[in-house]
Amino acid sequence: MWQNESHGIVNQPPEQGIPVMITWNYGGNNVAVEGSWDNWASRKALQRAGKDHSILMVLPSGVYHYRFIVDGEERYVPDLPNVADEMGHVCNLLDVNDHVPENPEGVSEFEAPPSPESSYGQAFPGEEDFAKEPMAVPSQLHLTVLGMENSDTGSSSKPQHVVLNHVFIEKNLASKSVVALGLTHRFQSKYVTVVLYKPLKR
Repeated sequence: MWQNESHGIVNQPPEQGIPVMITWNYGGNNVAVEGSWDNWASRKALQRAGKDHSILMVLPSGVYHYRFIVDGEERYVPDLPNVADEMGHVCNLLDVNDHVPENPEGVSEFEAPPSPESSYGQAFPGEEDFAKEPMAVPSQLHLTVLGMENSDTGSSSKPQHVVLNHVFIEKNLASKSVVALGLTHRFQSKYVTVVLYKPLKR
């Protein structure tokens, strides 16, 4: 069995540890993790979010061995660094460190340069601009089409082109729900309606 290669214990105060996210995305219902951070003394259950399982741990600096227990079977992530012992048991490796660059100011070269002042052509409004009368509102906005009586004035102000969108979501206790999106386009007296359906799986 592997021994802990770091100094300290996992239950240190958070300010003395480093947050580490451990994730399992290879299926399973009950997923837990155990490792050398506490000399394999305990298993910690991972929280499920969709198809992924994850847990946030705070560990001291060091190199740890760990493995997952998925539905009672020992598993490891093949895409991450791993090592096998003399018995053929495979575990993943976790390198936790709090390395800080010696020259933090060196990362400033990766910042985006500021925009040149010459690229801004809009002059700041002055007092004379605030003294001017506001622009006139388009005449169409003074009339309300909905609820207007059928008259010559109303028909002349009626917009020729209108688009109406409607979303409907049906939530059932079943495993599937439906989302419907309806789009209605009107030009003068012609109407075109398109309805799109999409099932939502829980």
